[in-house]
Amino acid sequence: MKIIFLIHHEKSLGYSMSRYVDFLSSGLQKKGHETEIWAPKLYLSKFQQSSFLNKWLRYIDQFLLFPIEFKTKSYKVTPSTLFVLIDQALSIWMPLIKNKKHVVHCHDFIALKAAKGIIKENPTGWTGKMYQFLILAGLKKANNYISISKNTASELEDFLEEKPMLSEQIYNALHSKFVPGDVPETRRTLENTLKLDLTQGYILHVGGDTFYKNKKGVVAVYNAWRSFTSQPLPLLLVGGTKQSATLQNVIAKSPYVENIHILEKVEEQFLLKAYQGATVMLYPSLYEGFGWPIAEALASGCPVITTDTAPMNEVGGKAAYYLRRYDTYKNSRIWAKTSAKVLDQIIGLNPEQRKTVVQAGLEQISIFDEKRIIDQIEKVYQKIVTNQKV
Repeated sequence: MKIIFLIHHEKSLGYSMSRYVDFLSSGLQKKGHETEIWAPKLYLSKFQQSSFLNKWLRYIDQFLLFPIEFKTKSYKVTPSTLFVLIDQALSIWMPLIKNKKHVVHCHDFIALKAAKGIIKENPTGWTGKMYQFLILAGLKKANNYISISKNTASELEDFLEEKPMLSEQIYNALHSKFVPGDVPETRRTLENTLKLDLTQGYILHVGGDTFYKNKKGVVAVYNAWRSFTSQPLPLLLVGGTKQSATLQNVIAKSPYVENIHILEKVEEQFLLKAYQGATVMLYPSLYEGFGWPIAEALASGCPVITTDTAPMNEVGGKAAYYLRRYDTYKNSRIWAKTSAKVLDQIIGLNPEQRKTVVQAGLEQISIFDEKRIIDQIEKVYQKIVTNQKV
């Protein structure tokens, strides 16, 4: 089987998406398939430093110049080749492949829901709305879809407004490197790197500073917990690039600001150790497509507290602890105090109770096994290429 993955241009491909592309391409190569990766080249945007102008030049590179290059290259491709849009946000390219064998991988519809006014926390400007509606128009032209969670699959069918020819739900695959470690040794290693006292443990949050990660909520829960506890565990906010001025201000106003540490652009090995040594991961996300940190933490032997809505409770299953969803339009102090009690409950687990929680997490993540996932994806790809009924 010949498979061509169509991806975002190199400078906009984030960590998670890069890993997803590599997993699919290398995984299917190992199974004997031929794969190629096609991406727009940065012709115009690489010369412009202004972030505003650069964004528009990237759109020209991606949606005007790349289609010309695609048509030239695709003349040499056989009819049995499968074209894979690696992200539903690339559905603007659907006119290029709608008459070819194709499939669209769908991750999340957060931006589209915001553009439609469904997500009140993130109002979208008119240009953003136009961009998302172009994506939706392209998405509706496809025949075959793979969604990374049941929640995403359900939202997809709502947006399509009619049942698609093929719509399969296949979870993200969890990298095998995420495993439990020696907790005391891991904490000593992190202590040497960060110059912090982590002997008694720490509270972890992993994610960028996008609105739906709810980092303000993380700090609010931490503040509420510190107000009644005698255990001054530090809070490590790991991941992302530059934090927003709003978040920096929230942290600066915390009575426990000296114990809140922002760690940006960390290496994969550091992230693994952060999971392994944490007392608990606090992840009260508002929206997700999947929720990588939930699965990664559970696989690393770290208990997880997250939001009791899909897909977070889909990924965490019975292994995670859950909070009511944070509502920015209601009393956040009551939410923080209630959530802090759940946090305190997990921090207070005795060794035997903690062992049970960790084991439940390891059992839960078996559904994200790499071999299992690549086998499922291969099967769907083959059905599309051979025109089998699903």
